[in-house]
This record gives sequence, structure tokens and C-alpha cells, in this order.
Amino acid sequence: MKENLAVIFGGVSCEHDISIISAIQAIKNIDTNFYNIIPIYITKSGVMLTGKKLIELSTFSNMNYKKFKPVTFVSGSNNLYLKSLFGYTKKQIINVALVIMHGENGEDGKIMSMLSLCGIPYSACDQMQSAICMDKCVFKDYLKGLKINTVSGLTVFDYDYLTNPEKVKKQVLKQLNYPVILKPATLGSSIGIKIANNESELEAGLVVAFNYCNKVLIESYLSDITEINVALLGFNNDVTISETEQPVKQNDILTFDNKYMGNSSAGMANLKRIIPADMSAEIVEEVKQTALKIFNSLSLKGVVRFDFIVDNKTNKVYVNELNTIPGSLAFYLFNPIDITYKQLINKLIKFAYIAHDNEQKLIKTFNSSVLDKTNIGSGLKK
Repeated sequence: MKENLAVIFGGVSCEHDISIISAIQAIKNIDTNFYNIIPIYITKSGVMLTGKKLIELSTFSNMNYKKFKPVTFVSGSNNLYLKSLFGYTKKQIINVALVIMHGENGEDGKIMSMLSLCGIPYSACDQMQSAICMDKCVFKDYLKGLKINTVSGLTVFDYDYLTNPEKVKKQVLKQLNYPVILKPATLGSSIGIKIANNESELEAGLVVAFNYCNKVLIESYLSDITEINVALLGFNNDVTISETEQPVKQNDILTFDNKYMGNSSAGMANLKRIIPADMSAEIVEEVKQTALKIFNSLSLKGVVRFDFIVDNKTNKVYVNELNTIPGSLAFYLFNPIDITYKQLINKLIKFAYIAHDNEQKLIKTFNSSVLDKTNIGSGLKK
């Protein structure tokens, strides 16, 4: 009997459209001999919809929301609920979920929290791991604790900058010097990223970044670098390290257009890249082992992509960021080591079930008599 596999994508995120592309790519590679595909598309306003035509990319070119059925999940139930004139009614059981939501409200762990409350196994990292990795500032602090190299940087909150902009600008000069690179803390796909060579460009960059996030990571800008990425697929001690890639950028930074606009239907697979990365064996091994150390330290799950940068002047390797739901699920990095996209998805589902079963074995509640012996009203004035 086939399992009902929900593919959840879209969402209230600046990376909404990229999520659609990644999801459709994945859907085309799901083994339908074993799974009934239940597409669950979340609109930019947060409404969940389902319908058979949501598995086709052409559907989203001129989207007619009225053609699709509003659905939702309910805490404590692994059913998908259909909205009707009489409220919500059970539509079907969801056995497992493939989460392909990039950016906020998905990759940051919020959707995983909902699935956990419903008791539905899911393919991505859990809510805590996702939140740590999504926030560039928090992730940088975590790496410092592991004594792993990251580029010098500082965190700026919008309320601090609005209250005392001069103090923030002096702090940048004191700790970093120009040029610097500004990154909204919880965004991906290079959205909102700016390079500042002076104070006026810093001010302009902060205005842009604060439109997307109330927290901004400012780092020293290294101009002479090589980027190298690697993906890991696994859970617990069953981890596969992909081939490495060297993205080819056409600007000072790898932009949204570099990544996606050459052939939008290809998603991250569109990016011009060198596979394997044209780097020394020593650097490649350092990248792979550092990624594995972080993966194990955080007990990550599913497929994740690590982005590194190498300072060409010193050959020093820095962790740049970690994507817990990478574009196109980084399938193109596993093909060179003979893992097909279909096999990758099968492994994701397998890990989802194992992690869920492990979680169910843990004690989650504790019975006590504390409520029977507590008098809330005692000591209160009449």
C-alpha cells in the first residue's frame, strides 16, 4: 500500500518562488510506485492549498487560487484537513512530509514545529537546528564555540541603529574597517546583500537590509576569495558527503540573478559551477571534514549544503553559511558520486521515519500530583 507523502513548499518568504522550483524538481523524482504525492502549496499570504495541478511549474505562471482547495493541519492529528462550508473536515492521513521551503517561515524551523505537533515525520532538520542555522548571526556565534574559522563580523539590530546610528558606525570602524559586506540575518539567495566601501554606502546598505530583517550581520569583505560548497546527506552516523563545487560568479558577490535567472526552471542547478571544485586536495579535505564536524555537532538531518570561502592570499578556509534546505536539494552535488535524485529523496524519507521513531521513544510527559496539592487561591486577598 502506498504512503501519502506531502510535499510542502512556497510560503511567506522572499525565497517563495525558488521554493516552488525546488519542489517541482523534487516531485518529478519521487517514486510513485511507493508514494501518493500530496502537494501542499503555501501562498505568499500563508494560505495552504492542495490540488493535482500544483505538481506542474506552468500552474504558477498565472496562478488562479480559486481552482485549489484550502487545507490545514491540526495539532495532535496527522490528518490533512479540508476547508468546507461546515468548517474543516478530515481529507487524508499524511504519513510523511517532504519539506522544501527556503527561507523564513519554513527553513527556519517554523513549519517543522507544526509538523512535530501533528506527529508527522518530516525530511528536514528539526526546529531548533533549523533556527540556529538560519540565523547567520547565531550560527556564527555557534561556530566560534566550536573554534571553527569564520570571517570577522558583528551583529547590528535595527533598534540600536535607529537609536544611535553614530555609535554603530564607529563600532564598524573599530572592529572591521571598510570594505564590509552586509547580510540580513535570516535571508538566503543573496537577497538584500550589499558591499559598503564607506560610511554613506554602509548607511544605504543598512536601510536595504533592515527592510528584510531587523538584524543584520556585518562582516569584513574579502575581495580575493574562492567559494567552495559541499552538501551532506544523512542522519546520526549514516552520513554521505557530496562532491564539492566551485560557484562561478559574474559580480563581486554571488547574486540572486547569478544563481537562478539563467534558466529559472533549473533552480540552483542553473548556477555556473565547477564540479569538482578546482582546489587543492588539502583544502577540499578541510572543507569536507569541517562540514562533517558541524553536521555531527548539531545532529543535523536530511540534506544540507555548506558554503565556504577561501582567502586566496592566505589559503585560510572560512565557513560562510549553512543551508538546511538548499536550493534544488543540492541534488547536482550527489549525482557525481552516483546518487540519483530519486535515491536522494528515498534517503530523505527514510531518515524522516527513523528520526520520528527515535523521537517517539522518548518520554515527553511526566505524571505528578502537584496539581492536586496546589491551592491557587491561598494567600490571595478577598
